[in-house]
Amino acid sequence: MEDKETIEKSLFSDTSAYLDIMNQPRHVSKAHAPMTQEDRAAQFSPFAALTGYHRLLAEIGKRYQHKKYLTADELQQIKAELTKIENEKVMPRLRIEYFNAKNGFYEEYCGQLKRINQQSHQLLFKDTTEIPIQNIRKIKRDQ
Repeated sequence: MEDKETIEKSLFSDTSAYLDIMNQPRHVSKAHAPMTQEDRAAQFSPFAALTGYHRLLAEIGKRYQHKKYLTADELQQIKAELTKIENEKVMPRLRIEYFNAKNGFYEEYCGQLKRINQQSHQLLFKDTTEIPIQNIRKIKRDQ
């Protein structure tokens, strides 16, 4: 068995595909002045679209600092309750305590359940409210 270094050399050091251009002189444009080293380096600077990325991550991190993640048992209880609800003929009115990812705090919502979307993992309510199942902390039937 070949060692890693030998394999890498054979894969990445093979220049045979470039033999026809390897010893050609470098093209020098007659129409354009040569680029300065600073301008050439600027072409390889980080992509400008990512400049606010770290700030965005920090903002989202602040929002999620209040979220309490459920234990496996708590998550299992919620999934069991949702399975019971899904098997009912008429969707009930529910009172849901959930983490609102937009403001970073827990809220309570009360509404008539329309259906449970297993593909998007969301509860869909008749008033078009959608609550991600992973953000639910408590489920109660609202009488």
